[in-house]
Amino acid sequence: MSTRKLLPLIFLFSLLIASFGVTTAPAYQEGYLPPLSVNLVRVLAPPPAPDSAAGNADLQALLDAQQNRTPAEVKSAQADAAVSVFRFADVIGPGFDAKDLPFTAKFFDRVHEAESPPMKTAKLFFNRPRPFVADKRIHPIVPEPPDASYPSGHSTFAYTVAIILANMLPEKAPAIFERAGVYSHNRVVGGVHYPSDIEAGRISAAVIDNVMLQDANFIVDFKKSRIEVRRAAGLQ
Repeated sequence: MSTRKLLPLIFLFSLLIASFGVTTAPAYQEGYLPPLSVNLVRVLAPPPAPDSAAGNADLQALLDAQQNRTPAEVKSAQADAAVSVFRFADVIGPGFDAKDLPFTAKFFDRVHEAESPPMKTAKLFFNRPRPFVADKRIHPIVPEPPDASYPSGHSTFAYTVAIILANMLPEKAPAIFERAGVYSHNRVVGGVHYPSDIEAGRISAAVIDNVMLQDANFIVDFKKSRIEVRRAAGLQ
């Protein structure tokens, strides 16, 4: 989906958050997703069958990426193997750093803790073999995850935090979503995910955020983190 199509969602979520009254934030709030509130198995289409046209296209995309990746792309994919919101510093600004944003670092750790279980449940259900398991022609350049491939956990994380960051920094929303796209595509470049895994992760993130952005605990901590993030980005 293009950044232009995603922007209306950003402002819809912004209005939703703005509709809640200002609350004095405690040191930290727990629980951003109520248990069993997100069931991705009921939302995601099954991954393409290996012998289908879509499955063959998925595999060919990896083979093409493997053949054509540049040293710069290899370096980028290896760096983006880290699951960290601070990989977005290159579009937010050098002040977006964990050591200077203690509350924000903890906040996004909790976001990751919230989005990970429904994503992992979907992985277990679909149980799609990783590309390098399914086809020995694929040679990853990043650590080989031991779990299933669909949906992409990195892509789910990238778009989950991108939606949140775009709500904090609507001025930078296009760049934030573009960075999430690069972060996600780097899993294809790295040889550990199919393009359809990436798309499923993007959809998963939208579903997860649609619930999380309505959670009262999340909203309290979002507001406090937003102050830190906007200051780090040079925006008040």
